[in-house]
Amino acid sequence: MNTSVIIIGAGLTGLLSAYRLQELGFNVKILEARDRIGGRIHTLRSGNAKVEMGATWFNDSHFHLLDIIEEFNVPFFEQFMTGTSYFQTFSNVPPQEITVPKNSPSYRFKNGTVDLLNSIAAKLKPNTISLSEVVKEVHILENRAEVKTHVRTLNADIVITTLPPAALIDQIEFSPALPNDFIALAEQTHTWMQDSIKVALTYRKPFWRDQEKSGTIFSNVGPLTEFYDQSNVENESYALVGFASGSCARFTKEQRIEKIEAQLKMVFGEEALQYESYYETTWYDEEFTKSNRQVANLFPHQNGGHAMYQTPLFNNKLFISGAETSKHHSGYMEGAIFAAESVVAKLKSLHLTQ
Repeated sequence: MNTSVIIIGAGLTGLLSAYRLQELGFNVKILEARDRIGGRIHTLRSGNAKVEMGATWFNDSHFHLLDIIEEFNVPFFEQFMTGTSYFQTFSNVPPQEITVPKNSPSYRFKNGTVDLLNSIAAKLKPNTISLSEVVKEVHILENRAEVKTHVRTLNADIVITTLPPAALIDQIEFSPALPNDFIALAEQTHTWMQDSIKVALTYRKPFWRDQEKSGTIFSNVGPLTEFYDQSNVENESYALVGFASGSCARFTKEQRIEKIEAQLKMVFGEEALQYESYYETTWYDEEFTKSNRQVANLFPHQNGGHAMYQTPLFNNKLFISGAETSKHHSGYMEGAIFAAESVVAKLKSLHLTQ
């Protein structure tokens, strides 16, 4: 088979799509704007600790993801939730002690979520992935597609984009232009995590476990809205990781830290302030995730998996994929897997009918 495919984006959808297509005999190239693979999966190392600044958890309902984990033999373990957890209802009410049921556990990857990506990438042919290459334009011609990056021009029979739709229309120029109804839909398709702030604090010891606490916080008032133990399975490195409220975007990093410290002290006491390092990722500032064209105040997953994303454009030369396009668990890792399998099935079917 001589059919060539360019995939835009080396996140979970892009990597799995590339692997599946290579196995079918397609010639595949992935173009990734960042200097790393993963997109909204981003595992940071802090000494011995690995903290997740992007996608982290999955559960038993994510069966497509579980199949991939088994296929690529990626180890995982159950999220630590043992002990007292806390729920804050109002700012003038002390945190309430709660017990989180264990009937529907969540899981994390033993070696970080990036381990899943690395396991797939290791199966790709050499030089399949080109990092730090920003796609600027896509021109659909009569017999081919032309993709222009900031450094070169490439040609392919088919282009698959895995970018969030809002980022796609904001960052890449198309010729012919994308349909107006597609653009309108993309502007109103919520990009998962675009409005999120992920926060991680590492510690020398898991003081919360010594207090028989799970490290879990749920809060209606913030600044942290969800917080969890993110120590490793070997119990050798210790961290608390979660989400800060989107309202924290109006504060400076220093102001956010001050407010987060106050909340942690209120819940856990002085020991919570003895952290070794603090990290945050403001996803609304991430150049290749955010979109200046996305409509404000969209509800989570709005228009995710819309029917319009399921149909190829420009006489089957442009395929729209990625987590937001998935009809199943849109926006999540499970959705990214489903989107990859779906676009590969379409290309396989198209090839067999030609």
